[in-house]
Amino acid sequence: MTRALPAPLVKSLPFILPLSAIALARLLTHSAWAADNSGWAAVLFAWIVADSLLLALLAKAPNRKPGAFQVAGVLSLVSLVVLAGAAAPVRDVYFALPQVLIAAAATLTVFLGWSAVRIALAYRQTGSLIAGLGEVLPPILVKHMVSECQIFALGLFRWGVPADIPSGTRAFAYHTYLTPMIATFVTLQLIELSVVHLLLMLWNPTVAWAMLALSVWGVIWTVALLKSFRINPVLLTEHTVRVRSGMIYDFHVPRHFIRLDKGAFSADELDDKRVLNLAIMSSPNVSLRFAKPIVIKTFFGGSREISGVALRLDDGETFLTELAADR
Repeated sequence: MTRALPAPLVKSLPFILPLSAIALARLLTHSAWAADNSGWAAVLFAWIVADSLLLALLAKAPNRKPGAFQVAGVLSLVSLVVLAGAAAPVRDVYFALPQVLIAAAATLTVFLGWSAVRIALAYRQTGSLIAGLGEVLPPILVKHMVSECQIFALGLFRWGVPADIPSGTRAFAYHTYLTPMIATFVTLQLIELSVVHLLLMLWNPTVAWAMLALSVWGVIWTVALLKSFRINPVLLTEHTVRVRSGMIYDFHVPRHFIRLDKGAFSADELDDKRVLNLAIMSSPNVSLRFAKPIVIKTFFGGSREISGVALRLDDGETFLTELAADR
């Protein structure tokens, strides 16, 4: 009896299969056969890249009918991958053919010009550059780009920014115990990336600089996370509890959903996937059980159903006292 593939894997196949085919074709351009038959290798590589990306576009387009703008975008991507991705002997074949370069340049020019027009029109209508980019790039990519830019700005700038506490809310911090641990982790990251970079430079400078860039981004991300814990405290309002954990979680729980008569979570309950444990690197001092499960958004854009949340607040007793008031 055959077993169906998981739904997330099925949804990812239009991305995984084309990328795998292109990666294998690129590997082929570095073979001895490609070096001896660079002309045939150039044709084969261009065909595989174009076929893979266009089939992926057809698979993802509504009713399998992509628009002219999407086709132009894929053809532009094909031009870039073909000209930049092949091994040197194969790439030399393309650069020796002026008509190939002219066609690639014309495709990129048309797509970039068309993109600029779409962005400008969307910006005029909405006043939002993000909305304009959404007319050109996949929405999920735009969302990721915006998120990464925000993380970058928070990690490098926004020093001393006050905590986000809207009027009419009571804030409860949870960053005091986290700050020393994460600051120590950042220090260890800096020491590690320096040592690893020096060792990799002795082996392969290209790999060393690539790993350094990734490591630096990891440090910036960690610093942004550290700041976000202070900026985004848990908020108690008249009707809801706004549960926040830095830049990772942010959701509202109606106060009447919360049951305070069941005590703290046991160790087994904390291991249950239905309980969201936000007491990072510590034991919780606040256990919020819900009368019925709620669905929350996760950091990577998914969703999760939970029936309770565990917190480690700097002043957990006061939080529970105020939460129990007027119930």
